[in-house]
Amino acid sequence: MFCLDCCSSMLMQIFSRMNMVSTSGMRRRTFISCFLGLFTQLSGNTLLTYYQNLLFQMMGYTSSYAKTRINLANQCWSLLNAATLALLVARFKRRTMFLLSTGAMLACFIAMTISFEQLRWAHTHKIHNQAAGIAALFFFFAYSPAYNLGNNALTYSESPSQAYKNDPQLTNN
Repeated sequence: MFCLDCCSSMLMQIFSRMNMVSTSGMRRRTFISCFLGLFTQLSGNTLLTYYQNLLFQMMGYTSSYAKTRINLANQCWSLLNAATLALLVARFKRRTMFLLSTGAMLACFIAMTISFEQLRWAHTHKIHNQAAGIAALFFFFAYSPAYNLGNNALTYSESPSQAYKNDPQLTNN
């Protein structure tokens, strides 16, 4: 009896997964859901976290006290804007928020790249470029609301439930 239950449960899982690709609308929803998770993982926040010590040194903050203060301020700033933006998720269209978030993250990375290149050039030529350091730090902080706008509450609360809401097989259980 256990073997029959196990086999029937495995068959039900296979058929329910086949429903995800049975029609073009469901294939589109499945594609969006898969790539939404992928894009969230590839958004770049891990890159900033992993290399923040090197980035802080390039900005001119070499003491562990300064790095700790910047990191603490960034985490507090992230918490504040994540909570605020999570409360605003339902007020705007999802597509608009995702596109705005992606564009803002791209703009932050472009600006940080330019700032760090200017810092590298100044370091190579033995010049102090305080403006580039401040700009790099500003865009380091500006990345957090750009990320939280689309990849924080919106990804985990709205998108999976909204992607499959009109499927008759999922709503008539």
